[in-house]
Amino acid sequence: MAAIRVPSTAFLSAFLPIARATLLPDLSPITRRIPLLQQLRTSLLPAAFLPRPSLLGELWDGLLRAVPKKKTSHMKKRHRFMAGKGLKDVTALNKCSACGRAKRAHVLCPYCVQSIRRWFSTGFRSRQETEVGKEEFYERYNEERRIQGKEPIDRLVEEEDSEKARARAKAKSA
Repeated sequence: MAAIRVPSTAFLSAFLPIARATLLPDLSPITRRIPLLQQLRTSLLPAAFLPRPSLLGELWDGLLRAVPKKKTSHMKKRHRFMAGKGLKDVTALNKCSACGRAKRAHVLCPYCVQSIRRWFSTGFRSRQETEVGKEEFYERYNEERRIQGKEPIDRLVEEEDSEKARARAKAKSA
């Protein structure tokens, strides 16, 4: 059922002079200028105020209601945009020629790179040489502590504590 529509102000401002001339022909000179208005006196005014059921009116009501009820959340929006853009399986895998572990093709082996970094950071010394250096350092350090009257430190306990501290620092930064 079509509702009765009230004409807009723009329509009324354009139509009122014509309606006044139609209803009161003696007061307005507009009917003399437009002879067609004299013939349409009775049918022009009521047609403007009649409800007009039309396909356009029903479509307009539907368009006004086609508004989302709530804002689309960030997660739903990203799910919609990222549909079909997920991670793909890695198919190009090779064996590292140095260590034999699996690595991506045309990419350096991460284990070999890590060992090379460690090698550079220790000044090109082997693991045995670094262990001997640590032993000598702790021996000198504990001698100084004994001279000062303090208790010597166990190297293994000290290293475990420093590893735990590094792990906590990594967990905080990640």
